[in-house]
Amino acid sequence: MMKNIFKKKEESSPKPLGKLFYELETLEASPFSLALSSFQSLKESTKSTEELFYFLIEDSIYVSLYATFYEELIKHLKTNPESTNTFIERFQAASDERERLIAEEAQNHLNFIENFGMCEGCSSCENHKDVAELITPFQKGDIDFFSELYIGMQTIQNAMEALIYDILPDNNDLAAILSPKDILEWRSQIFSYATIKTADHLHNL
Repeated sequence: MMKNIFKKKEESSPKPLGKLFYELETLEASPFSLALSSFQSLKESTKSTEELFYFLIEDSIYVSLYATFYEELIKHLKTNPESTNTFIERFQAASDERERLIAEEAQNHLNFIENFGMCEGCSSCENHKDVAELITPFQKGDIDFFSELYIGMQTIQNAMEALIYDILPDNNDLAAILSPKDILEWRSQIFSYATIKTADHLHNL
């Protein structure tokens, strides 16, 4: 899950999604600007720095988990590109149940982090390792780390939504060639971009 986002991207040949994110960033409602707006709204709606801190952690985990569902959808589209619109419609129709499951797992992971890596047993135990790297910044109370993580994950979420709901329905050929590696590299590209932009933003506050 999150651990893959932090891996250094290897040099590779041009990928199908190479330019897409930067094209999305030219829009007024770009993935990063929407993420930044979400961050600002969260800051304004929380009553304390501590409350903001916990919201940033849980929401980052939630969005990261959601991204794995997008990746699974894209795998299905690759093998059935002619049914892209049908699969996307079914995916959207199942959003309530999916969001309930994700919220439950996100809460389990947050409990694991709050307990410094201890868990007495829950339905998400086998996946706790994916968020173990968040324990140290949690212990340090590193709100800048989680601010960058939140904005980065929100930027990925916004870009993935644009890809799935706005681009792929009219581009079955693209759906047919996307691989899990393409999506992972795209997520890494987006996260790196958002991290740099966020650092500049936080520095100028």
